[in-house]
Amino acid sequence: MLTVLDKGAVLLVDELDSSLHPTLAAEVVRIFQDPKANPRDAQLIFTTHDATLLGSEVLDRPLGRDQVWITAKDRTGATELYPLTAARPADGESLERGYLRGRYGGVPRVSAGEIAREVSWQEAKATA
Repeated sequence: MLTVLDKGAVLLVDELDSSLHPTLAAEVVRIFQDPKANPRDAQLIFTTHDATLLGSEVLDRPLGRDQVWITAKDRTGATELYPLTAARPADGESLERGYLRGRYGGVPRVSAGEIAREVSWQEAKATA
């Protein structure tokens, strides 16, 4: 990260939150947005499943709504990429809550307990 900031390069990170506490992940995002810490306009492009980066009561909102892109699988299995702004979130709307509730898409199509029921059904079928 320091080398990228020093050179004004691009840092690509898959699953930024996989080895970082959410507070640290938010701070990494903020560093890239801080002109004093990032005078050479380095860029951070990352994937995450950490909805707290959309803004929470604890972390504020490290990402602007125009900085967030969502991916979702269509019925054929192809991945679609679209900006969060396409969902037209209202000013002041909790982006974290909206995302987790599926308002913007990009969430798994699974109901509570569905996977456990399927596993139990498969186990019962195998022992029958």
